[in-house]
Amino acid sequence: MKKILFPTDFSETANNAFIYALNLAENQNAELYVLHAFQYPMISAGVDAIILQDVYDTIELNNFENLKETIPGLRKLADDNGFTNVDLKFVVKEGMLTYVLPQFIKDEKIDFVVMGTTGNTGFEKVIFGSNTLNAIKDLKIPVLSVPHDYVYKGINNIGFTTVFQDKDRKALDYLTEIAYRYKAKVHCLHVSKDGNYDVPTLNHWKEYYKDEPVDFSIYTADESVDAVLEFIKDEKIDILTVVSRNKGFFEKLFSPSFTKQILTQNSVPLFVFHE
Repeated sequence: MKKILFPTDFSETANNAFIYALNLAENQNAELYVLHAFQYPMISAGVDAIILQDVYDTIELNNFENLKETIPGLRKLADDNGFTNVDLKFVVKEGMLTYVLPQFIKDEKIDFVVMGTTGNTGFEKVIFGSNTLNAIKDLKIPVLSVPHDYVYKGINNIGFTTVFQDKDRKALDYLTEIAYRYKAKVHCLHVSKDGNYDVPTLNHWKEYYKDEPVDFSIYTADESVDAVLEFIKDEKIDILTVVSRNKGFFEKLFSPSFTKQILTQNSVPLFVFHE
């Protein structure tokens, strides 16, 4: 059984992403873990140990009380949207999210992460900070980022950007599996700055996936983001998938300029795989 992780700060932004995560969990018969991490505040070393423990106990109790109050709302959200059969697991962990998240992913053998994003919250900066970025990349699990105003309408057209490397096939095979489950199609995009591309390689990929719900398009553009935006519009893409080549690629992908155009102008979820 697959395991999906949904880290949350219980903000309003998370609700739409939670619905998306529920859809994926139901479709893939997966367990959905809802994770909330909290930190104890920095307190002066001169504070009495008993008082310090009281403060920590209060903070821990407040976090568990917050979760206890939030769980019924999330369960109701799931039930109201028809996800009564999804196996939900709620978890509270003490510690910095940059440490809690990678360790939880490792311990529970999480398959991929789903999170909501507006592109400018402190929570997201923690999620995509350099420490967590490196840890997640090392674990090689996909991360799905859902725009805060995105309303789930089903998955009919899956976009996949590719440079026709063999390493892309693992992600494409995974997407093909999802496509079958949703009766969707995977649209592959290759961007060429000068209009030149390896025709034999393209034909090889077409032949390899000829019996799958997969097609291929070549776009010419000076800036990849322009081609991606046009591609999303042309193919009515419901979810855009990319394979990160390195840390720099991942940081660029979630840079303000890119997310502002992709997440705001087109409001489509981004699914990031790692080599």
